Amino acid sequence: MENNQQKWVNLTFVAAALLTAYVLYVLAVKFSVVLDFEGRFRNLDKILLGVSALVGLGLFLGLSRSPKASSFMSEVVAEVGKVTWPGQDETLKATIAVLIAVTIAGILLWLVDMLWIYLIGLVI
Repeated sequence: MENNQQKWVNLTFVAAALLTAYVLYVLAVKFSVVLDFEGRFRNLDKILLGVSALVGLGLFLGLSRSPKASSFMSEVVAEVGKVTWPGQDETLKATIAVLIAVTIAGILLWLVDMLWIYLIGLVI
C-alpha cells in the first residue's frame, strides 16, 4: 500500500510541476508580446519554453525531496482513500434530482419574468 501511495504522491508533484511550467510559459509569452521582446531575441519561444521547463523540473525536485511536502501529500492521499464514493445508481438519482430542481427553478423564474414584463407593460 505504501508503494501505491508514493506513486500518487509523485504523480501529484508531477502534475503541480507541469501546471506551473505551463502557466509560467503562457504568462511569459504574454508579457514578451506586451514588452516587445519578440523582436529583440531570436528563438524567444524556445528560450521561454526551456526556462519554464527548468522551473517545473526544479519545482518537482524541490517537492519530491521535501519531507514536509511528501508527508503532507501522503496524508492527503490517505484521507482521499478513506472517502466513500457514490455508486452509479446513487449518482444517477442525484443527477436526475438536480435536473428536476433546475427545471422547476427555471420555469418559476420564467413565470416571474413574464409577470414583471406584463406589470411594466401596464405601467408604461
